[in-house]
Amino acid sequence: MKYKLVWSKDAGEEFFEIVSWYKYNVGINAARKIYVKINSQIKRLKEIPGIGKSAQVLKDIGVNDYRQIAIEHWLIYYKIENQNINIVSIIDGRRNLEEVLYKKIIDGKIK
Repeated sequence: MKYKLVWSKDAGEEFFEIVSWYKYNVGINAARKIYVKINSQIKRLKEIPGIGKSAQVLKDIGVNDYRQIAIEHWLIYYKIENQNINIVSIIDGRRNLEEVLYKKIIDGKIK
């Protein structure tokens, strides 16, 4: 059964920012590699949505049903709903995850 990927505005912007940072600070080839690496893993979710693990950091604050996959130091948060894989955020794991995710909850971007 194939699922449909649905990107939130935030996740799309975060992905763009990651790739752009690499483009302007490391080079276009590095940016392409990062783009392909992240995008290919996200596309795998269409075939195997349960590949990610439970997002414990969200569970700890009472927000359930989200999963995460790690690609190097980036964490992709998503939720499986019906036939959709909702990509809600791509966060650099070197940041304070609790702070970033809590702000998204407060702003209503994660429910």
